[in-house]
Amino acid sequence: MTQSGRSEENKNLSQEKVQVPEIVTKLKVLEQLQIDEYRLTFKSIVNDGRCPEKVTCVWPGEANVMLEIFDGTDTTSKTIAIPALGFHRELFSTSEHVVYLKNLTPYPITAKDNIKAYQLLLKIQPKKS
Repeated sequence: MTQSGRSEENKNLSQEKVQVPEIVTKLKVLEQLQIDEYRLTFKSIVNDGRCPEKVTCVWPGEANVMLEIFDGTDTTSKTIAIPALGFHRELFSTSEHVVYLKNLTPYPITAKDNIKAYQLLLKIQPKKS
């Protein structure tokens, strides 16, 4: 390879867009998270109907979780269905942040899995000015 060939190769590499990693916050069952004037509590797993990785299913399924959101005045309980592949759903917005629900981990591997250490994956993003 010539010197000019290397320069051309390096030039192409530097033009690729860098993917910024997404930072997520993990919240365990019965844990609370204070976000500005709000408090989010992961109350429980209502059910986990996601199709395990080692099982063939006609539908990927979903898991239902119970959340409690306290806004400083009132408490709201929500049951939210999380698709098997996750999503990017806005839960609530504070004066300074937007809170998104991304997914539920861990994902079941077999039909006999008895998962005890569930965690919600949240993205807490600053509001744009």
